Amino acid sequence: MNGDIRYAAPRRRGARATAMSVTGLVLSLGLLTGCGSGDAANEGGSDGNGNGNGAASGGGKAAAGPAYKGPQLPGLARQAAWSLPATDGGGTPGVLDLGDTLLFAKDADGAYLSDNEAQGEPENAKNRVLFFADEPESLVLEFRDAKTGALRKSLKVKTDMVSATTWHDGVPAVAVSTSATAESDGLTEESTTSTATLYDATGKKLGVSELPQDDEQSTDERTYAAAYLFEGYRVAVADNTLTLTPIDGGTARTVGCTGSQADCSFLPKEGLATGQSTYAPLIAGTYYAGFENATGYEYDPEQVTLSDLTTGAKVWSSGDVTPPPGVKFRDDGDRMSEATRVLRVEDGRILTAWQTQAGSDTWIDAWYDLKGAKTATASYPSVEEPLLSPSGDLVAATTDSGTVVRQTADGKQLWAQDAGEKALAPVRFSADGSVLYGTTDGTDNGIDDDNHTVVAVDAHTKKVLAKDLTTDQIPYFNDTTQYGYLSTDDGFFVFAPAS
Repeated sequence: MNGDIRYAAPRRRGARATAMSVTGLVLSLGLLTGCGSGDAANEGGSDGNGNGNGAASGGGKAAAGPAYKGPQLPGLARQAAWSLPATDGGGTPGVLDLGDTLLFAKDADGAYLSDNEAQGEPENAKNRVLFFADEPESLVLEFRDAKTGALRKSLKVKTDMVSATTWHDGVPAVAVSTSATAESDGLTEESTTSTATLYDATGKKLGVSELPQDDEQSTDERTYAAAYLFEGYRVAVADNTLTLTPIDGGTARTVGCTGSQADCSFLPKEGLATGQSTYAPLIAGTYYAGFENATGYEYDPEQVTLSDLTTGAKVWSSGDVTPPPGVKFRDDGDRMSEATRVLRVEDGRILTAWQTQAGSDTWIDAWYDLKGAKTATASYPSVEEPLLSPSGDLVAATTDSGTVVRQTADGKQLWAQDAGEKALAPVRFSADGSVLYGTTDGTDNGIDDDNHTVVAVDAHTKKVLAKDLTTDQIPYFNDTTQYGYLSTDDGFFVFAPAS
């Protein structure tokens, strides 16, 4: 390995990092700090029917909705805790999950909006775009208690987009966006600006920020413009440089991206930063990602790093630790694949994934202490995109013969599918990690087809808890309350966790 050679012929690398479904990330470009009232969202109370009175609204439990008529959903109570009826057009109310609050929207006529079904939303992830339109419309946002359905607050807004996002430390938030166009004065070109007002789960205003605006943006890019507001930061992208500026004021940070013709980028829908063959959450807790030798024109291997958001100091690098057992090396001592991922950062530890060799479907997941030994504290075989339980203590990986479930702390295998069983592709864990829902028709970790057969199993034992479910009967789970929710033709239903 020779670190002195530059502008050499490109080395053979693994495939460029691809998007991985990661839930709970959405934000924006451009910055306007402060808490003043803005055009993006005009605050005002409402009775929940679009009749504003300028004061916050709250009350008891939600009015009685339709009764749930579907099958028992493993991990959840038999009867719904509360529900909302289907919309007049036969759809069901769309929702944004804000932790202990579920957010709904009503139009000017008082009718609930159904899910926007935004183009390109990551499969298996919770809804992130509740409303999207070419022109601003008057809406009433309802902040409802996730457990009871009680109306905590309502806001009258005029907006062209309502999106889920996150504030500092991953706190759920909602971005309410709008655009304004300044006509040409004869000398200057017509210009459009977009801003987003961010609110927390109680409806409290957090800040205001500009959004990226480009006349050549696709509909998909415009729909996810608010994804550039991430973890309370505005993400600016220019010439492969990613800059993170706190929306509420503070020191901006630049994501490291070194190497001749380095190639680093931001995947807004997934909340990931990528190098040439590495990727990581752009922000994970109090850390942000960086990439070294992120190019095909370096002899030194590519590395992924973590730096402290407060100080900017680098605290961890894949180049400073020993790759886990199972990773293969060439005769010169370099890894056969430089593909590395950061999956999770928690409690002073980092969960990483290492491709064993270029072109292989086998990866090794490995835990490291951020400030400890240079060897992995635990490692185990996995796949490129494993499914982690909400708490991160379990991981489900799809193999050629089906699913394997392990404890992430020590890599202990809890169970694996046997020969002759229908291969189970994992889709979603319950909030407490006790139940695993998956499809059994050979699809690869996806639920984009209504013809899939869904099975729910005990995540620790593989015991079948329900079979012959349909994909629209896989509930989403609220991580804060551990309640589950889903939509049917009859309406929107919320269930308490099973006792």
